[in-house]
Amino acid sequence: MRHLQASLETSKGSNNAATRILLARMTNSSFTHPHEFIEEDRGTLVASNRYISGVKDYTFTIETMANYEQLGWFLETCSKGSVSASTVGTTGKRYVFSPNTTATGDDLQAASFEFGDDTQSYLARYCEATSWTLGFDALTTGQAAPVNLSVNYLTNSFTSNTKTSGLSSPTVTAILATGAHFYLGSTSTGFAALAEVTASLRAFSVTSENNLGRKVFVGDGQTYSNIGRGRRVTTFEMTVEGDSNGVTRFVEWDVHTEKRMRLIFASEAAIAGSSPATAYQLWIDAHVFWDTIDVLGEVDTNTVYRITGRFLEDSAHSTANSDYTLTLTTLDSSYT
Repeated sequence: MRHLQASLETSKGSNNAATRILLARMTNSSFTHPHEFIEEDRGTLVASNRYISGVKDYTFTIETMANYEQLGWFLETCSKGSVSASTVGTTGKRYVFSPNTTATGDDLQAASFEFGDDTQSYLARYCEATSWTLGFDALTTGQAAPVNLSVNYLTNSFTSNTKTSGLSSPTVTAILATGAHFYLGSTSTGFAALAEVTASLRAFSVTSENNLGRKVFVGDGQTYSNIGRGRRVTTFEMTVEGDSNGVTRFVEWDVHTEKRMRLIFASEAAIAGSSPATAYQLWIDAHVFWDTIDVLGEVDTNTVYRITGRFLEDSAHSTANSDYTLTLTTLDSSYT
């Protein structure tokens, strides 16, 4: 049986024992150790009898149906690290992930992952997220409409390992799209005051590229020793109903009208012990620009508009001029 468990590292590259079972799957693993075989004129039909080794290139993806309890742990590694919670509704904990905007602001937390099966376990240390995608497919009858999360990681260490024992599988609350609310307004309207747009949004996903760059120095050998941070690019895709609201989106695209957007997900059940009753919540706030629009799309023969765009800087975020803010309300008081 396969397992996947992890911890946030106290310092980058430290081998912290796993603290939690992740309700997710590791996919697209690529553990590459390049070799170059040297061909020389040695008076033989054998092409080569020696090789040199290059710098290791280790990457993998974690995919999961997102839940309110574990999403914040992943966001510490891919959005903004070392985020502290404030208390809401007595027992609720609210985390605000508004990523840094300065060149010295690379605060992403590194993680250690333990994975494998009953026969053998492996350990990946100094894992940082190069990109992540969060969203849901077009809503249709006959499906549960989960919000899915995919995070791409790189790591500089891949070794055999003894699995940390004694961890329990957590109880979690799925993030579903059917109960979401979608808000739009002018760029001069505060996020909390945006007007709700109903019977419009059918699908949505956001992708943020952190543009991490692995640094290899003389003396590093076959493993890089540091990671640099490039310029972040956050894009989105959405599907809206092909009605008068859809036409409004078309006009905004045509004349380059920028908007502010808030997308709220909330659970039906309240957080245990919360008073007043407080739901698990996820808010996505962004200053959006419609980049492309396709007015000839369809879902089950129904006309829809497919839009792609980009999140732009906005001074209203808790980190000034960030490109987005994710606000998560959950029960977890901290992440390790």
